[in-house]
Amino acid sequence: MERSWLEKLLIAIAWICLIGGIVFGTLVSKGIFESNQEMCFPQAVVVFVGSIFASVTGWAVFKQLVSISERLRKIESQRK
Repeated sequence: MERSWLEKLLIAIAWICLIGGIVFGTLVSKGIFESNQEMCFPQAVVVFVGSIFASVTGWAVFKQLVSISERLRKIESQRK
């Protein structure tokens, strides 16, 4: 089945969310770690792990939306 333009857009947003979240989290944690403040390492680790979790969760949600849309379209075409 061919995906609609909205599904293609959601797939692109999902991948941007995944890659951008990981890069952003890495840069923020690196900045926290290089600040040499007290307890900067645990805070940088928490920020990094949190950004990974958030970006993977966002990616999974967008991918699931596309999957649901494809299943609905398949059911709709079977009913016709």
